[in-house]
Amino acid sequence: MKVKCINSKNKPNKIPLSQWPVEDQFYTVVRVMNMGIQANTYGYELEEINLDGCFPYEYYNANRFLPIKGLLAETREVEKKEVELEKL
Repeated sequence: MKVKCINSKNKPNKIPLSQWPVEDQFYTVVRVMNMGIQANTYGYELEEINLDGCFPYEYYNANRFLPIKGLLAETREVEKKEVELEKL
């Protein structure tokens, strides 16, 4: 699954910048896990970057990303509203 990083703020000090997602960049999710310590939260394992050596961090919080499918749906909705406004 492809995702876009929509929030790269509040990087923990323990994670090097080279292992942190960049806002507006696209990544490939290779695994989705339930993050046990954080209730009702899912984490992503990404193909392009990882959290090796950053214990206790194992996965990137899924809330930091928007699935491309969601991005396309959001774009289509905006385009649809723009067309409706032009008709008025």
